[in-house]
Amino acid sequence: MFEREAATAVAGSQTALLELAHVGKVYGGKGVVTTALDDVSLSVREREFVAIMGPSGSGKSTLLNCVATIDAPTSGSITLGGRDVTRLRSGDLAKFRRDELGFIFQDSNLLDTLTGFENIALALTLKGVRPREVEQRVADLANVLGIEEVLQKYPQQMSGGQRQRVAAARAVVSNSQLILADEPTGALDSKSSAVLLEVLENMNARMGATILMVTHDAFAASYSTRTVFVRDGRLFNDISRGDSERGEYYQRIMEVMAFLGGDLDAR
Repeated sequence: MFEREAATAVAGSQTALLELAHVGKVYGGKGVVTTALDDVSLSVREREFVAIMGPSGSGKSTLLNCVATIDAPTSGSITLGGRDVTRLRSGDLAKFRRDELGFIFQDSNLLDTLTGFENIALALTLKGVRPREVEQRVADLANVLGIEEVLQKYPQQMSGGQRQRVAAARAVVSNSQLILADEPTGALDSKSSAVLLEVLENMNARMGATILMVTHDAFAASYSTRTVFVRDGRLFNDISRGDSERGEYYQRIMEVMAFLGGDLDAR
């Protein structure tokens, strides 16, 4: 099932799925104004895995929140799949987030009273997918992501890495157009981080998932296909992995980080 979806994504890989055009975000008023985003234009194609990096206060989290429709830009437009999400009315926003976006948070945000299977299946259940199809899709995805052993466990019975892999499965199971990951490895140890990043890389390469990930970590960014750097609310640089080995790509990321400075992490 997932391989067929990936093949479809390859065919449209040059199509712009997400478009930010001259996006600005200003907080405050009455003479005290903070500009979080300043004329940001960014295009993300189908099946790209884009990492967003920048020091604290650079605007990268604000950018992600605007794409997620959690925050509204002050100016500009954000288009996903040809639909201007900045024009959605409040009644349509919840449906848009449910149907078009998948989320992976730093602390997984799983429901403690549901098993791993139930957490993953919830999005499909809310969409009215038939129970037999729900079971098959969750089982197929669990096999791909290596989480079969935790499907009947509750979050408190899982390790941090297992919870994040379940969260990743939840994000992708309903075939969302875009997966948004906010510091997904921030609470994990090095081994668990590497496993989760391999899962995200697999989701992108094998399942055709389009991923936008905010991270401080150059090691995490090196699993992406492209890294965008933000400084002072503006785009600073943009590099693609291309055919480079991950180690070479990591070094290129580190070179840009050396110019950026701030509280960015390297390994």
